[in-house]
Amino acid sequence: MWAVCFQECTRLLRSVKSLITVAVIVGISYWVSDLVNQVADIFSEKELAHGHALGVFVLVMLFGPLFVFGLSHDIMNRELSSRTIRFLLTRTSRASIVLGKWFGVLLFWTCCMLVTFGVLFASVRTFDANTLWQCMTLLVYSTSLALLMSIAVPRPSYTMFAGIVLGLGLPFLGLWTLVSSHATAKWIGYLTPYFYIEKGGAFTGVIWLYALLFLSASVYLFQRRDC
Repeated sequence: MWAVCFQECTRLLRSVKSLITVAVIVGISYWVSDLVNQVADIFSEKELAHGHALGVFVLVMLFGPLFVFGLSHDIMNRELSSRTIRFLLTRTSRASIVLGKWFGVLLFWTCCMLVTFGVLFASVRTFDANTLWQCMTLLVYSTSLALLMSIAVPRPSYTMFAGIVLGLGLPFLGLWTLVSSHATAKWIGYLTPYFYIEKGGAFTGVIWLYALLFLSASVYLFQRRDC
């Protein structure tokens, strides 16, 4: 499992798309932090910490799912379509492959967030652990959903299109449920991570439950899949 994990993480770290994504996140986050720092006198210390992390928070909330789906929409069906999955199955179990892929993507995003928040800390000497937790929570949710989609849909070209739709639609739908007074908005909101992130605290645990549900479904589907 851990060999698969490190292989997937290394693949992402070597990808040009991944490096561009990380550079965009770090660059925009630093730029917003610098803008906030210019008006630091009007904020309290706690508000200043949130303000410095505002750029990365907004960026991940709006485009985090799109980043995840863009980089990992074919995390499993790429191996299935090329038949390289058969080689992996001779060395480890199906569950270990799924879990290894999942941990590998999460390791990549953990490194990305640590680099981003590390740059912010080095430049402004503030660290917002709560914002880091919220960002990672959404990335875990998106990673689990991307993994499930990649197993359920056999062709990478299909998951690429579906990933773009989900990556753009999920934030739009989530934010709509937060501001809309429509009767169905409340019920739809329970299915999106944004409702629980807005509530904060223990409510974010529900997002992790959704992620574990998606992960369990991925393992189940892959166990029954003919490779």
